Amino acid sequence: MFRRLSVLFLAAALAFGCSGGSLEKNESEGPVDPVTPPEDEPANPAEVLESLREGDIMPAWQEGCLDIHSINGGRGEAFYYIMPDGTTLLVDAAGGSDFEIDGTDGSGIYSKPSQAYSSGNVIVRYIQHFAPDCAQGKIDYAMISHFHADHMGDYTKNFSKYGWKVVNRLGQQASAIDLDGGGFLLNGISEVGFSLPISVLIDRGDWDQPPSNVWLSAPYRRQNYYNFVDWTQRTRSTVRERFAVGHNDQITLLHKPEDYPSFELRAIAGGGDVWNGSGTATSTSFPSSADLLANLETWDPNENIFSCVFTLSYGDFDWFSGGDIQYNGRSTYSWKDIEAPIAKVVGKVEAMKACHHCTKNTNSSTLLAALRPDVFIAGVWTINHPNPDTVKRLYTASPSVKFFATNMAESCVTTLKDAGIDTDKFCTKEGHVVLRVLPGGKSYYVIVLNDGNFDYAVRSVHGPFACN
Repeated sequence: MFRRLSVLFLAAALAFGCSGGSLEKNESEGPVDPVTPPEDEPANPAEVLESLREGDIMPAWQEGCLDIHSINGGRGEAFYYIMPDGTTLLVDAAGGSDFEIDGTDGSGIYSKPSQAYSSGNVIVRYIQHFAPDCAQGKIDYAMISHFHADHMGDYTKNFSKYGWKVVNRLGQQASAIDLDGGGFLLNGISEVGFSLPISVLIDRGDWDQPPSNVWLSAPYRRQNYYNFVDWTQRTRSTVRERFAVGHNDQITLLHKPEDYPSFELRAIAGGGDVWNGSGTATSTSFPSSADLLANLETWDPNENIFSCVFTLSYGDFDWFSGGDIQYNGRSTYSWKDIEAPIAKVVGKVEAMKACHHCTKNTNSSTLLAALRPDVFIAGVWTINHPNPDTVKRLYTASPSVKFFATNMAESCVTTLKDAGIDTDKFCTKEGHVVLRVLPGGKSYYVIVLNDGNFDYAVRSVHGPFACN
């Protein structure tokens, strides 16, 4: 599934480093408008991207292209996918509530574009700006990879500190949170889903099937999520589904699937289950839900290893999304290394989302040796991302990999340099990162956008890169 027989070698893709389309231009020229075709002829997507310069406006998605947007709000991760026929998928909706200071009580990274906007609001604005016309103001699929705040939104009684709003069971604004009465806090996925109707909401299943350590540590976040799910099911007819590990028929093209037969999204792992690599069969090395629940404090199963993991293929292009999977604790409990069984059923990809924000004890040598990505996109939001040892493992597996980070604390830059890593070779240390696969899936570009406001101006263009 991961390798196609046809191989396209683009000369520009053979150059080492992150150099892409030239960004030099005469300052007096002003922004360069995208290529404008005759009225009855669509623009050539490659020509449009090749003409982009710093300060330009990112051209809209075109049918036949696959867009993967890493949205940076500074409080976690959110990836927005526009598939070749316009079907949309949102994976995660950041909403962490760490204090914005450098220290034990804070993340070391400021919200983008500022504290005046919640990360949910940033995601909504971004999707409204880039969504295709056929989306009609909604999200076809939304997936929560796992139940951590930086992927789904946090819960705090100090919600007013962050400008978050509260609604009652009917969706009417309230002054206080009434979880027992069905009310919920608007933050992360609840804020996004409140503004943009979600047709299908996918997660790893109920929080106790199987339970992780968040079962004990985050009961209010759990109830807040369930109350939002109840509201969106009642008022928006949202369908909630458990991630169907092993299947390639849960998230599919909805508009013109017959035009893009090479497109596939395969569920690799979730909730401890892992695809066997053939058909839809799965297996698990995890203890039973009952045993986990009885031993939560002793075993301390981290929610990260329950993440929903998938691969996406389009033509010769392959992508890996691993949520926050990790492998720490495996010396005591081998089942805590969820990356090892996943590595057995995946192959080389063109690009991937960094597992667990490229922190420590994730992106293992075993997994990276299987994936060997050419492009690596890290959704960074704390002072500990990315970790030097993890970056070194990445470069060992893929020496010429192009590294894109949505954020980078200055103290982290210092830490990386002290470890011998040249951060000047990174393609970016801040910004929204957009990967656009051209029609047919034989080549792609990566475009970095300004995250300091809502204009989304182009900062840099990288590519074209060949799909092998």
